[in-house]
Amino acid sequence: MRRLFIILLFIFIAWGGYKLNFLQYEKRADERIAKVIELQKATMKNSEILVDVYDYKNECWYQRILFKDDPEITYDYEYTRSENKVRVSARFHNMSLDLAKKHAKYPLYDIYFDEDKITDVNER
Repeated sequence: MRRLFIILLFIFIAWGGYKLNFLQYEKRADERIAKVIELQKATMKNSEILVDVYDYKNECWYQRILFKDDPEITYDYEYTRSENKVRVSARFHNMSLDLAKKHAKYPLYDIYFDEDKITDVNER
């Protein structure tokens, strides 16, 4: 009985630590993505978040956002904690902008952070 209690306690503590880490990752991703959107001169008031999940395949926090003043283009934001980087890409009806011969209203970037400050901005 005592062993079962210890095992259950260990599982609960491990799960709690994992969940806390995951919540911190989501919060940091939201903050970084908000800074990038501000840098793009767009606003969250003018947007709709279509997808907001952790992408296990690419090991990043992923958001797909639709801005109401650019309704045909969806913007994809990927925050990678290991690189402390946000990558912005865009699609026209799930097609590459190059193939669709379209241009995004807001610039597409690779943005690197050091702590909470933007250190490098590369336009794509």
